[in-house]
Amino acid sequence: FVRTRDGTCRMWGCTRPAVGCDLDHARTWPDGATTPTELEALCRHHHRFKQTGRWRPVLDPEGTLTWHGPHSATRTTEPQHRLPA
Repeated sequence: FVRTRDGTCRMWGCTRPAVGCDLDHARTWPDGATTPTELEALCRHHHRFKQTGRWRPVLDPEGTLTWHGPHSATRTTEPQHRLPA
């Protein structure tokens, strides 16, 4: 479900297909459950980038992923089914 919902890696600008991505807990396990509302598809490169802790993802129940970074910066990505055709 998560790979179908996301379509690609959920890091902004990345187009790697989700089928080749890791399923990552938006909130670190065990705080974040292993459910679709707590998982996002990240390619290995961006999975490791997330683990540096500079940018933190927040996944809402509808699938919108908002990245919070240094100096109050934010970036938002939408699941594939919400992207304009």
